[in-house]
Amino acid sequence: MATSSSSSAARCRRRVVLLRQPSREVEYEPPMRYCYHRMVASRWTAWTDGNPGRRFYGCPYYYQDGGCGFFAWHDNEFDERANTVIKELLDNIDKLYDENCLLRRVEHGHRLGEEVDSIQSDLRKLRRRHELYDRELRKAEKKFKVAMSLLFVTWVWLCVVYLKM
Repeated sequence: MATSSSSSAARCRRRVVLLRQPSREVEYEPPMRYCYHRMVASRWTAWTDGNPGRRFYGCPYYYQDGGCGFFAWHDNEFDERANTVIKELLDNIDKLYDENCLLRRVEHGHRLGEEVDSIQSDLRKLRRRHELYDRELRKAEKKFKVAMSLLFVTWVWLCVVYLKM
């Protein structure tokens, strides 16, 4: 059970991580910056603890071994207060995602509980129906045995009557 809850938490955390990964802007307002490959440098948003939300320019091949190594800040450095506020907001987003995941698990558990109750109710109905059919089958088997016995007795009687003639 602990592994399923931790994997659910990890799944929810991944959404928050997406917010914190550098996001890439390919089209942005001029002037365009160019990397050492002479390609338009992509504008990224950093989500590191030291520079949360700060934008920078980097080679379009940034994720391929850092590209050509071109790097330049777009924004001026944020003051400590801005960094603190952004970090607190990101932490609040993390907490809200965790709470949302927990509520979804609880809601999912309630829905599963309702489904289990419904299935158990259906099972009880099927068992009752099975018991009724089983009783009817036993009655029919008794009637069949009586009918076969009467048929056998009648056949024996007819044979005796026929042989006497």
